[in-house]
Amino acid sequence: MIHIKKHSNHDSYKDDSYSFNKSQPCKKNHKDYYINSNSTNDHFRTVKAGTLNVCIIVLPGAKVDRNSKDNQSIVPNRVKRDIAAANRIWKQYEKNRLIQGVTFTITRSVVFLENISGIVSNAENFPIGGASHLTMVQAMLKTGRKVCQDADVYVFYMNGNRFGPVNFDYSSTLAVTYNSFPLIIMTNASTDEYLLAHELGHFMFITNRFNETDDPEPFHELDGNHNKMPSNLMFPTPEFWPVVPDITSEQIHKALNSRVFYR
Repeated sequence: MIHIKKHSNHDSYKDDSYSFNKSQPCKKNHKDYYINSNSTNDHFRTVKAGTLNVCIIVLPGAKVDRNSKDNQSIVPNRVKRDIAAANRIWKQYEKNRLIQGVTFTITRSVVFLENISGIVSNAENFPIGGASHLTMVQAMLKTGRKVCQDADVYVFYMNGNRFGPVNFDYSSTLAVTYNSFPLIIMTNASTDEYLLAHELGHFMFITNRFNETDDPEPFHELDGNHNKMPSNLMFPTPEFWPVVPDITSEQIHKALNSRVFYR
């Protein structure tokens, strides 16, 4: 979850532990090949490369750099940029040879021109907590699964410069990754091209097959979801990121232990 005060900082949405929707069909082509392991049991081996299927849903008012005359299924420029950034950073190469990494593919991208029943288009009006919040999330997932039956995660781009109200410490949430659902929400204020890559990192860590969801170098004991190095992609705020944030081989290896790569 991205917050902004004077600067931006980040946290994933604290609801319940993540669980897969068992009604979704099993995916293929997630695992490319395995890293060699001393273990004789494939269950404990880690894939060297994997593919994450991303469904993009753009709600009315979301600023995604789209020509109004474009077909609704054309991937908007902002989405192309965000996915390209995620693909650049979540791979490790040595002498132009891929060592390990995750590829993000867009299974489908749909721009909704009218409001969807049961879903607020402006993230600033998103109900926080309680039954109304859960009802909204379930409506989003229902819409996502109608649009893309074979996606691993659903990314909604929404109108508004924050998610929900301003927080008690005068910070505002700019982007959300849910712990219990395969859902990411990006607001109009989450404009840094690497913010979606950060959110996808949270999704992969949260879905760790061994339930080891912390970053390899945790920010501190109360925030294990983030990395302690200011220049790292998973640092709580992008304020200190260089033009291209850092990422470690340990983080990529951790991401490759997401359950989505072992179905």
